Amino acid sequence: MNICAIITEYNPFHAGHAHQITEIRRRLPDCAIVSLMSGNYVQRGEPAIWDKYLRAACAVAADGPDLVLELPLTAALSSAEGFAQGGIQLVDALGCVTHLSFGCETGTEESLMHLAACLNTEKFSTRLRVLLPHSPSYAHAASAAAQELCPKSASLLDSPNDLLAVQYCRFLQQICPTVQPIAVRRYGASHDGTPEDGIPSASYVRRLLRAKQDTDAFSLLPSACQEYGRTARRHSWSDLAPAVLPYLRRLTPEEIRALPSVSEGLENRFYQACQKAQTLDELWNMVRSRRHPLSRIRRLTLCAYLGITQARTTRPPGFVSVLAMNERGRSVLRTMKQTCSIPIIVKPTQARTLTDSAADLWNVTLSADDQFYFPAPAGTGWTQTPFYRRPH
Repeated sequence: MNICAIITEYNPFHAGHAHQITEIRRRLPDCAIVSLMSGNYVQRGEPAIWDKYLRAACAVAADGPDLVLELPLTAALSSAEGFAQGGIQLVDALGCVTHLSFGCETGTEESLMHLAACLNTEKFSTRLRVLLPHSPSYAHAASAAAQELCPKSASLLDSPNDLLAVQYCRFLQQICPTVQPIAVRRYGASHDGTPEDGIPSASYVRRLLRAKQDTDAFSLLPSACQEYGRTARRHSWSDLAPAVLPYLRRLTPEEIRALPSVSEGLENRFYQACQKAQTLDELWNMVRSRRHPLSRIRRLTLCAYLGITQARTTRPPGFVSVLAMNERGRSVLRTMKQTCSIPIIVKPTQARTLTDSAADLWNVTLSADDQFYFPAPAGTGWTQTPFYRRPH
């Protein structure tokens, strides 16, 4: 059986995501589709609009993926490179995935894999190290190095979805080269854009939901999202903000230095801003720069508050949590139980058997979820179970 994985956020699931599912099933008839989805926090450095179980349920109920698994929190709050690496490490751990699909703006499987192979060479790494100290950002240095070494495809690094697609291909080549890529051209709204051809960007839908413009928001979403999401709590930074800044003021520069991707004196700049800023927006504006864009500073803020250190981000996935499934997803889950190299957590109580680094990451994730669900009582994560969509 072909099993195609997608590394996703579904924040929330919309017509653009449905298009990708349709295209996968057109190319791989009768395949099972598994989503590896960010949990309660997402890569742009903010809480998800709805909690992870609800977003997963919406996706499955809207004829999306057959099975939704949680992407590790450490990957969900990483740069594009860390996000892709964590997702591919989980793909490899599942042991049964045959294909990986991802969106792109202009690339094809061939061009993306060609550029990925270039980026995986020692020659590229050497040139990148030379350019980094003189570049305003990692992305700028990587683009310049790629332009020198593989000019025909270097422009793929200029578009956000192509850039992420190249990272997926890089780690496929490094970690699980037998998994085949399926690139799906992105249609509709541009990244963060307004709807085009009936397809919105997820950020546009979130803005409508947070502004309580429900009629406009739900008109852009599948009916399942309306059914499950209309009365659901909508999360944002404003829920966390009152607690975050006072907590950050307790951190020392040494503790900040232990956080992911902190270098070149960023810990001192972040520390000073924490002492002076009176709001999170003020903090972010003090720290952000061309080298340190807003999304990176927001991720750093969440990592600091939630206890995600660089040491934790370097560990491979220690378990996989199930969020939602249909009947075909249950079949995939049975296969996974024979092939998966890490524990599969269907019911949260099964996590009590985890040990060492896996138990540590579970506890960090559970604590992060407690912050997300506040003021609900702590331990909400122990009571939730996967959504199951029964056969029609």
